[in-house]
Amino acid sequence: MAGTFELIAPPHAPFHADGSLNLSLVEHLAEHFVRSGIAGVFVSGTTGESLSLTVPERLNLAKRWIDVCCETDIDVIIQVGHNCVEDARQMAEHAQSEGADAIATMAPSFLKPATVQDLIDCCIPVAQAAGDLPFYLYDIPVMTDVRLPMPEFLAKARQQIPNLKGLKFTNPDLVQLQECLHLGSNGTGPGEFEILFGCDEILLAGAMLGCPGAVGSTYNFAAAHYRAMIDSFEVGDMQAARTGQHEAVRMIRTLQKYSFLPAAKAVMSFLGIDCGPVRAPIGNLSSAQKSLLRAELQSLPAFAGANLDPAEVR
Repeated sequence: MAGTFELIAPPHAPFHADGSLNLSLVEHLAEHFVRSGIAGVFVSGTTGESLSLTVPERLNLAKRWIDVCCETDIDVIIQVGHNCVEDARQMAEHAQSEGADAIATMAPSFLKPATVQDLIDCCIPVAQAAGDLPFYLYDIPVMTDVRLPMPEFLAKARQQIPNLKGLKFTNPDLVQLQECLHLGSNGTGPGEFEILFGCDEILLAGAMLGCPGAVGSTYNFAAAHYRAMIDSFEVGDMQAARTGQHEAVRMIRTLQKYSFLPAAKAVMSFLGIDCGPVRAPIGNLSSAQKSLLRAELQSLPAFAGANLDPAEVR
């Protein structure tokens, strides 16, 4: 993923009202992302409720995204992480056989790897199953509670995982981020790994430090806001860029007040793309909460010009 800073959306798991998988919605989500200027999708991540899906559901969802996006310029990264490494390996093999552009895996989060080498040993069979597809580690310690040093992981794993491409770094540790970005650098340019930033609240910091792109939940519905922020940064208008970042924080704080994931799914329905409920153990918003959320979001600059009450809902 070379070129200008790229936004990658982690799509919501699309469900029918009864909680069953709604594969027909993937095409509408892809059309929405094309209109939004999204460069890629990170399928079955945290936003996609991956660990609340069965393995067959994840396989079917991966295939649907790959099939739909083959007619577009959207790259497809399939997140295959699982507490069972063998399940992750099988999903990686499936992603490669179906034509994904890359895979990613998160660390097992119940029985956890205790050392960097333990983590590498979990990743090796998963990366091997994907053949020569680019392989990313999805580092998200706030969810996995696996808090291992990513610079050390990259330095050691590059000798053992030939297709290691980089990280999805969902971690606010900007010191580690810099070390990862410069690993293997001669001091005058970027390092050898692609580090996709995963913290929407401080996206501007990631861009300033040299990340080539980012994966973030709120790009599902606010890509235009972030694109304008990055454009301001790239032309040197730092005041506009900082204002844009602060407004993103205001938006995220509003969503968190209502419980982030069900609130984010509600926003998609406000835009006319109903991704359905969230699965247990997370609770869904009431109709009254959705009405309050919609009213609050309409007053925020991040949604300026957005129609949060469309006539047609898919």
